[in-house]
Amino acid sequence: MKTYIINQETVLLTGEYDQYGKLCTRVIEGDQSILVDHPPLKVISKSINYFGFSLKGAIEGAKTILGKVKMCPIMICPVQDICMFPHTSPVNHDCIWFNHSNVLHTQPMGRYTLVELSNGRSIKIQARHTAFNNKKQKAGDLRRIIHERSHTKIVLYLEPKQEYERCKETGRIHFEQRT
Repeated sequence: MKTYIINQETVLLTGEYDQYGKLCTRVIEGDQSILVDHPPLKVISKSINYFGFSLKGAIEGAKTILGKVKMCPIMICPVQDICMFPHTSPVNHDCIWFNHSNVLHTQPMGRYTLVELSNGRSIKIQARHTAFNNKKQKAGDLRRIIHERSHTKIVLYLEPKQEYERCKETGRIHFEQRT
């Protein structure tokens, strides 16, 4: 595929080299496996742009909300509640980006973690269970905080003070206070 937009059915994505040595993205969407002709961070960036935001803004926003977090999760689309988090540094070609809502359960396996996914499959990754769950927890925190902030009603009651007056002859507005 030339382009791909991350959606609620996206389970995970990771880097994969094609037969010419070009870094592409392997996407798991439901039961489908899709190879996209761009690196993972470009797919993520284009997906965020599609929803009207930017990767830089998503990273800055996540760090503002969560504090100083390494390998922070990223909201792809707050409206659709799509939040991805990396299992290792995103600069690694084999970094797996998980869609938080499609990670059902995790199990420790020594230095590895077995991640059970919403599509009925699981994947064994090289990450300690506690480290992976901390990243998963941060993604959950980001989703929850953004949801709370965007669904909290703020009601302001303002009493009008004085109005500005426009002079009929000159058309000017009088900004000084009148008593």
